[in-house]
Amino acid sequence: MSRETGTIHHYNQLKGFGFIRREKGKDVFFFFADFLNDITDVVIGEVVEFEVKKNSKGPRAYSINILG
Repeated sequence: MSRETGTIHHYNQLKGFGFIRREKGKDVFFFFADFLNDITDVVIGEVVEFEVKKNSKGPRAYSINILG
C-alpha cells in the first residue's frame, strides 16, 4: 500500500480525532491512536505521511507519521 502526505487540517483534542487535508483527493479522517510515534499533541498545520484505507464512512488515515 502506498503512503501519502498531507497536512493536519482539523483536530478535536477532547474527542481524539481529526482530518488530514491530502495533496490529492478528499480529506481523510484519523484517530489520535493512528499515530505511529509516541506523540503527546497534534498540531494543526503539521505535515504528516500516512496510509489510506476506505471504509463504509469514507477514507481513513492509518499509520500516521509526522514529517516535520
